[in-house]
Amino acid sequence: MLRKTTITAAALLLAICAGCESHAERKQAVKEQWQKSSSRIKLNLAKQQYGKGKYADALENIKDCISADAKNAEVHLVYGKILMAKGRRSEAEQELHSAVELDKTLDEAWYWLGVSSQEARRIPQARGYYEQAMTLGSGKVDYVLAVAECYGAEKQFDAALKILESAMLSMPRALSLKVAAADMYSRAGNNARAISLYEEAMLLSSDDEGIAESLGYCYMFADKWAEGADLFEKLAKRLESDSAGDKDADTLAENEQRHRLYIETAAVCNMKSGQYTRAVACYNKLSVAERDNAEVWVKMGQAALGAGMIDRALQCGKKACFLHPGYADAMVLIGCAQYRSGDYSAAEKSFGTISSDKTAGGFAWLMRARCYEKLGQTERAKGAYKRALELNPESELGDYLAKGRGNGQW
Repeated sequence: MLRKTTITAAALLLAICAGCESHAERKQAVKEQWQKSSSRIKLNLAKQQYGKGKYADALENIKDCISADAKNAEVHLVYGKILMAKGRRSEAEQELHSAVELDKTLDEAWYWLGVSSQEARRIPQARGYYEQAMTLGSGKVDYVLAVAECYGAEKQFDAALKILESAMLSMPRALSLKVAAADMYSRAGNNARAISLYEEAMLLSSDDEGIAESLGYCYMFADKWAEGADLFEKLAKRLESDSAGDKDADTLAENEQRHRLYIETAAVCNMKSGQYTRAVACYNKLSVAERDNAEVWVKMGQAALGAGMIDRALQCGKKACFLHPGYADAMVLIGCAQYRSGDYSAAEKSFGTISSDKTAGGFAWLMRARCYEKLGQTERAKGAYKRALELNPESELGDYLAKGRGNGQW
């Protein structure tokens, strides 16, 4: 009987202990589950704060996540991104490496390791990380662009373009791929293909100023000056329209700077394409804001001269000389305008004032020679031609104008 009682008591004690242990385990499991749930909430909050640029708040929340769920790869990923944003690259890389150790399929972690390496100018390493991200996260445009940019940084344009062209086949309406490929073709010197892609991109997003600007410069690189002029004039007009109702001082200042750049570039394109009247109109707009800039007046005068507007060219030259006395380019403009108007005596005097100028001297003597010829002063013309070619023996213009006049005749 005693033995039976003892066995029963022992069994009861074991049952009670087992119940206690089971209860403790359940309690611990509930606690861990609560911590993980809390961690997920804080992780989402940290992501939101990171997205809004509230890095200090995001950092506090992500640290709590690490304490509660240190084996969560995504927590380490977000932690690494926040540290990157705060400029703590070395610590960020440690967290990102922890993320990929916990989950080797986490493509975004590989991508951010690439970003960190690229910022540190470790381009081959960055490319390796980006390629891993691209393999895991196929179809993500950012990964494709990152790999291509690394190849571009290494001047491996063919490799970059192979990746971009392949991606465009599977994602034909991905605007960023077309723009990146156009930029890469431009860098590789294939302006024709670059222009074609920029024009396709413009069809997908006609109001994208950055794409239009890149296309405009590509036209210039390809010597398509008339197309460039049209595009930059359109950009300037659009900016004028967009700025009409804007009252923010900083925005207005920025728009004014861009507007000036577009007008000036359009003017250059018009000059290069022989559209001098349009160039005059462009420089006239510039002169409103830069009325004290002698260079703008000279360029306007040069355009006017090309357009046959001789009087206007002369006035522009005089304005430039008033603003900048002794300005050689202004005197060249004045002399050329006087020569074109048939006032050879005045032109000779104007060119005479800059005959000793290091840059314009050779041209000045050349034009003085032409003036002397027009005035019938043959001997003085010979001497002036000789002096012009002594100063600039490689001058094609001098050779052309002096054609048929051997040195023995001088």
